[in-house]
Amino acid sequence: MRPLPILFALSLLIGGCAKYEYNLVKPPELSRHIGANADAVVQLDPLEYRLRTVENRLVMRIFNPTEDPIELLGPRSSAVDPNGQSHPLRGQSIAPGSFIKLIFPPPRPRIYDNGPTFGVGVGYGMRVDGYPYHRYPYDPYDPYYYGPRYLMVYDENDATYWEWKGEGEARTVLTFRRGEKEFRHEFLFRRQKM
Repeated sequence: MRPLPILFALSLLIGGCAKYEYNLVKPPELSRHIGANADAVVQLDPLEYRLRTVENRLVMRIFNPTEDPIELLGPRSSAVDPNGQSHPLRGQSIAPGSFIKLIFPPPRPRIYDNGPTFGVGVGYGMRVDGYPYHRYPYDPYDPYYYGPRYLMVYDENDATYWEWKGEGEARTVLTFRRGEKEFRHEFLFRRQKM
């Protein structure tokens, strides 16, 4: 008997790899399930919303089929998490015939290394541009080989980023401007364990 597959299966059961999908609850006339295999398309004049579950997150793509630019007014829009806390949205412009993407809950920025490295010894060589350089056994800050590192500092209490743990409901209020006219669309989403 091979213990590795059994251990893997047990780790999935114990680790609780929960899979979540969403339901659009309000407006009630547009209610539907939002799965991971196909877009749920919602038409609200003048926009088209394509909704899908991706890695336990709700991805909303907002298409502008008109010939006018439409602006998402970030300061007048918000997402309200299952705990009732309001979170700001970033304003964006939707060019004619294009779309913007919103992710709920929005993922926090992450810092990651650009790959595994291995090095032994001390070396000397020539760069491509002809200048000599000294190579140490491991220099993670050598921009020639690893590229510059970009870091972003963010506040742990930044309300832009939030978590959606377990099941629950969240709502969005999206305010748009088309020319001189403003309009808004409101949605209520329910997250359910599959």
